[in-house]
Amino acid sequence: MALARYVLTAQVTMPWPLIWSETIQGAANIPIPTPAMPASLTPESNPYGVPVAITITGGTVTAISTGSNSSNLSATSLTAGTVFLPNDWAIAITYSAAPTWTWVSAQLPQSGASSQVAAVSSPAPAGGQYGTLPTYTWFAGEAIVLDPAGSLYAALNTAGAGLRAWIDGVDGIGHWGLSNLWE
Repeated sequence: MALARYVLTAQVTMPWPLIWSETIQGAANIPIPTPAMPASLTPESNPYGVPVAITITGGTVTAISTGSNSSNLSATSLTAGTVFLPNDWAIAITYSAAPTWTWVSAQLPQSGASSQVAAVSSPAPAGGQYGTLPTYTWFAGEAIVLDPAGSLYAALNTAGAGLRAWIDGVDGIGHWGLSNLWE
């Protein structure tokens, strides 16, 4: 890799990095059987090896609690709706009339049972990453050290930033508020 100094001739804002990878771990998107509704206040654990989304409807529910184990549950402030339950966590519902619930895998769809790497780019593919690609602004006149064979050099030129070679004796001189006058 050969590095060289450059100066940007125009301001440009673009996503950077343009492409990165995310490691998606866990079992493939598997069907999750919905367990029978337990008695009120009875914890039900998620033993499926993947996070699940539990949708609770109907009945007369006064509290939905979840926690990292069946003896350490905290109220969610919900009485209906969808609750996310990580693997090995437990859920308990307090009710006077039993609601219904449906359990589905909350794991990202993937194939295979081991870790895999998924490329994420801008724009994100359907079902892609959480959030968006970060953006960065490079300003005209900004000095930057780049590999001219690298991807950032190519991306800046493609985005219209206009790179010119650094000129010793011109770009290295700063005139910002320098003075030897005392008043």
